[in-house]
Amino acid sequence: MPTVRRLSRFPSWPRPFDPDAELDWSDPTFSRRLLAEHLDQGHDGASRRLPLVDQHVRRLAQLLPPVPARVLDAGCGPGLYAVRLAGLGHRVDGVDVGPAVIRHARRAARAAGVSGLTHFEVGDVRSMPVSPRYNAVILIYYVLENQTARRQAAALRRLAGCLLPGGRLIAEFRLRPDQLPGRLSAWEVVDASLLGRRRQLLLSDSTYDRARHTFVLREVAVFADGSVAVQQTTSRLFDFDELPGLFAKAGMRIVETFDGWTRHPGGSLCDSVVVVAEPDRLPPVSRRRAASRQPG
Repeated sequence: MPTVRRLSRFPSWPRPFDPDAELDWSDPTFSRRLLAEHLDQGHDGASRRLPLVDQHVRRLAQLLPPVPARVLDAGCGPGLYAVRLAGLGHRVDGVDVGPAVIRHARRAARAAGVSGLTHFEVGDVRSMPVSPRYNAVILIYYVLENQTARRQAAALRRLAGCLLPGGRLIAEFRLRPDQLPGRLSAWEVVDASLLGRRRQLLLSDSTYDRARHTFVLREVAVFADGSVAVQQTTSRLFDFDELPGLFAKAGMRIVETFDGWTRHPGGSLCDSVVVVAEPDRLPPVSRRRAASRQPG
């Protein structure tokens, strides 16, 4: 986790994907601290609160193939969705870069009596082996947005390669944050944060660049001894009109798009959408020929 002595080393305006400040999600210390945020029932800032998770799982059950399906939960976090899906009879593999959340997911599966239907391991969706053995892949809570546009397309292409014939990918995409374009700043004195478990002055600023579809949240902790810790997370958000092309690059086609976790059709005015996509089995030449036959 980046720590510096002088704030002057960091730009006054956060830079997207700044290597000197961007959070390492696989860092063991951070993973332990983030786990507490995942399980905190006072907010939906890391994982959703359990009643909302239960609501989403009921909707997922309608979108997934029939039980028992083989499901990959990519970016599974502490397994809140995966364990519940296993409780419905699905066989679920969960992958996440955070070691602490994976340990919790394994404990949760044992406690729920579904360890025989689940498998959790530390891994990165960008580099995991491609093996067509799943009936469904799920991406919950904007898993792809903390990557650049090129890496987003590459990760989606890799995950598409994990699907069996007739399989589907269900992904949640955020189209805009809960902030108007521009910058918001705040400060408070807290006893602990993700940057350290001691009293600190916590400065935060967030920027939303609508033209570049980027949202950056940066936090700076100033401790009593004068030391400073800085970390940020960059989200590369999605434009609704780019989603078909994104999936086409991954060899997939969108079947349905919903306004969040509702049953209503999704569109450009939604804050987030849930996309159901399937592999496009047409070879490239046939796909071009089919497109050329379309009127207009």
